[in-house]
Amino acid sequence: MRSTTTTAVDLIKLGVLGVMSVVFFAPAPSAVAGQAMMATLNPVNKTQDRVDKGVNYGTAKFTQGSSKVDVLVQAAGLPLGGREPEGAGDGEPATVGFKVRIVKSADCATADTAATLAELPQLRIKSDGSGILMASTDKVSLDQIAGQAVVVSSPNTRVACGVIKAE
Repeated sequence: MRSTTTTAVDLIKLGVLGVMSVVFFAPAPSAVAGQAMMATLNPVNKTQDRVDKGVNYGTAKFTQGSSKVDVLVQAAGLPLGGREPEGAGDGEPATVGFKVRIVKSADCATADTAATLAELPQLRIKSDGSGILMASTDKVSLDQIAGQAVVVSSPNTRVACGVIKAE
């Protein structure tokens, strides 16, 4: 019978072969659970058709879940635009609703005419201009919204906008 001896060199070769197979055969990176993107919500100056980057109304954070994109919008100082808060009737504070949508535009100046990628539930804003929206959507992935805009609007106009970027 022939005896075989495993040497240190043989073990190193096996280790290198194992590492190489992981590197070459691993799936291509894409949106991984826990990966996040963020947009700073800046006010839209409709008369000058631009975004005021010196002021911040809050943030929109997008995190890849197992099969959906989780969204957290936190707003502060958002103007109500002359609208009166409506009572919720269930003991919750009176609020004003704002539309939140992700649009196919890398520039907030053109976000009005851009196609909507995903419509999110209303962001409910209290009389002090603050509000939080927690939602999930299966309409888009993080890869699809990277570099696109998130828009907050009242019934008549855009109020805030931000471009979605890696955190």
